[in-house]
Amino acid sequence: MVETHSRTDTILRTILDRVRESNSFLVTGGPILLLEVLFFLAPVAIMFYIATIGMEDLVLVQEFTLGNYFEVFTGSANRVAFINTTLIALATTATAIVVAYPFAYYIARFGGEYKNILVVLVMIPFWTNYIVRVYGWQIILGSQGVLNGLLVWLGIINEPIGWLINTKFSIWLGLTYLWLPFMILPLYTSLEKLDESLIEAAYDLGASRREVFKRIVLPLSIPGLVGGIIFVFIFSMGAYIVPAMIGGGELFVGTRIEYAFGIGSDWPLGAALGSVLMLIVGGVLWGLMGYTDVEEMF
Repeated sequence: MVETHSRTDTILRTILDRVRESNSFLVTGGPILLLEVLFFLAPVAIMFYIATIGMEDLVLVQEFTLGNYFEVFTGSANRVAFINTTLIALATTATAIVVAYPFAYYIARFGGEYKNILVVLVMIPFWTNYIVRVYGWQIILGSQGVLNGLLVWLGIINEPIGWLINTKFSIWLGLTYLWLPFMILPLYTSLEKLDESLIEAAYDLGASRREVFKRIVLPLSIPGLVGGIIFVFIFSMGAYIVPAMIGGGELFVGTRIEYAFGIGSDWPLGAALGSVLMLIVGGVLWGLMGYTDVEEMF
């Protein structure tokens, strides 16, 4: 009888403790959850809802349909847009890794007292609106732009190079330029935390520079590398300004969504394109987050 009473008291205390924890969570986390619902979950739910109805004469028709999603996967323009977007996003991410790693490694290992200055130099492009920076690439890459003019003046070419702008090349170049700092900064954070004694011990044991990089530097920089990949790939997949301004009409998911909500007057299709893109990006994010920690990205 005493044991039964004791167990009952223990269960009651556990329930009361959990109720207190729940109340405490609601007080501290409740406002955040409310904001999350209002500014993220609700808009996403509205997007998925619009994607499952129709539209006639600029009026949404309250009839359930999956035709918009079929159009996303069967429409030739939409398929090409997703292929272009994915390939260019992958190319941009790969290029950013190749360019950013040496920069981040040099700043972290050899920056010395100038580390902070070098990091600030990496962040300087953030001080200018990125639309202005994309306009700058129009001036540089245009047929009458700075680069073509310089090449003609030097006698390297006789006429302007046409593929420098309004092509997949210009989209790739613009995206790489825009998102490169988002690869450098997470990498720098990981590389800057490297324990110098590990590298010295490896050299003392006869390891070559290649082996030190392969077995120590690269594995320990994986969190920053994955963080940079997440940023660059996701930002590139959702890009609109760059393909719209220097893409020359190349099919891109961002421009297709803008067309559907604008001139195309097909909001359900635009919502379907956006929701499919969000699911793809969410899947990539879910798969990569296991290799990094958000707190280690910066």
